[in-house]
Amino acid sequence: MTENTITLVSFVLTLMVFSYLLGDAPLIGNLYRVAVYIFVGMTAAFTLIVSYEGLILPYLQDIQDQSSAWTTLGWRADIYIFFTALLFALLLLLKPFKPLAWLTNSAFAVVIVVGAAVGVVGALNGTVFPLLHAAVALPEDLSADFGALVDTLLIFVGTMTALYTFHYQARAGADGAEEESRIGRGFRHIGKVFLVTTLGAIYASTLLTSLTILTERIGFLFQFGA
Repeated sequence: MTENTITLVSFVLTLMVFSYLLGDAPLIGNLYRVAVYIFVGMTAAFTLIVSYEGLILPYLQDIQDQSSAWTTLGWRADIYIFFTALLFALLLLLKPFKPLAWLTNSAFAVVIVVGAAVGVVGALNGTVFPLLHAAVALPEDLSADFGALVDTLLIFVGTMTALYTFHYQARAGADGAEEESRIGRGFRHIGKVFLVTTLGAIYASTLLTSLTILTERIGFLFQFGA
């Protein structure tokens, strides 16, 4: 019975999402919005439950035991971290009060700055540095593997020319106007080819994923109808 109910609800929500194709027709045009609101609300509720059961509750239990510590700073530092996080959460609740809104803005500023710093460090260590290492790294035996040599050259040329595309350097011509050298224009055009190819591949991958999901949903509808 429960499985049939879940299947029926999934079927109805799928039809509500597909109602977006009908445009802003009376009544029908609001079904898509209702489905989106349900999805956002359930996502927020799920995130809250997971955060409480997976982070807040275990943290509360561990800070009551002096023999356990979440960080290398020790048990007492865990207590300070917990109450600091609690203070920031309370400051965010002061947003509706205009005289105290600056406290909420200050908390937001700290969160954004720390998040940006963590994101930059993660991007450098997880993406930029490995990409640069892969671009300059050579296979062990290039002479025995011509394909590896071609791949290495393509990665190196693509990376360098793509980075050069975002750099503009010009010199003054005979008439005083700025002009770019032929070599610079050539590097820029090659970089644009690599960038366009990459963006096209990403778009094709996204489109293929969307079509796969759509096909799965259509198959689900036919299976439910049968």
